[in-house]
Amino acid sequence: MAEAVHGALHAAASGRAGRWGAGLVLTGCIGFIGERLWRLDPAQLLDQASWPFGAAILAAPVAFGLADVALARAWQVLADPSGALDRRTASAIYGRGVLMKYLPGSVFQYVSRQFGGADAGLEHKQLAKASVTEIGLHVVASMTIAAGCLAASVAPVAGLAAAAALAIAAYGARRPLARALVLQLAAFGGFAAAAAIIGAAVLPAGAGLAQFAAIFLLAWLAGFLIPVAPGGLGVREAALLALGGGVASASALMAAVLALRIGSILGDLGYGLLTQWRARNPIPA
Repeated sequence: MAEAVHGALHAAASGRAGRWGAGLVLTGCIGFIGERLWRLDPAQLLDQASWPFGAAILAAPVAFGLADVALARAWQVLADPSGALDRRTASAIYGRGVLMKYLPGSVFQYVSRQFGGADAGLEHKQLAKASVTEIGLHVVASMTIAAGCLAASVAPVAGLAAAAALAIAAYGARRPLARALVLQLAAFGGFAAAAAIIGAAVLPAGAGLAQFAAIFLLAWLAGFLIPVAPGGLGVREAALLALGGGVASASALMAAVLALRIGSILGDLGYGLLTQWRARNPIPA
């Protein structure tokens, strides 16, 4: 009994220490972003405004939204391998979680899917397993696409050929885990495409868009791994500013950072709200 109590107290203390540590990291990231903004002349940011930049801000949410579609399908493959749910219902469950990931703590998206999936008839154990597997695949897929982008920046043909071979091999396995990996690779490819779209509009002509996309994916991963940051807010931006310092001027990089955050939020909102609307307005038979 005493050992159980001691273990529970130790786990609680470790949890508090982890939250405090993550909170300190988030505070430091916000301070870093504030310092970079303070050093910028507002006119420098305004100079980045252009018609291509406006078009990129409109296009980036589409790329992020399509990535959410692939992520939702990957989750459904893991959570419902027997295919009991129709895609509209599964998308609504996942879309609700996408909206809830912006709540502080970044865990409510998983809680939402757990209870939403259970209400739809899926087993809690399978849902929990799907969430854990999804988290692991996020890390693998984001780093794989980032590595592919870096390879493509050096040898474009070889990078694209490697990506195609990986996708074909994984899809050919036909197993739920392999199919989920393929879909997640497609999703993070969408994230990379959004970064390239924004980068093409604001970065200098000589900047490597594939390299910038890889840096964005690494920054996304940093935001994902800090649990207290809702949607990676603050952490992703700080990481992108730190890693992308050699890619462009401070004003161009800050404009890209802000545009990518706007694009990801709009993409998530558009996808999440659309799935909820479709769930409440089924197509008549």
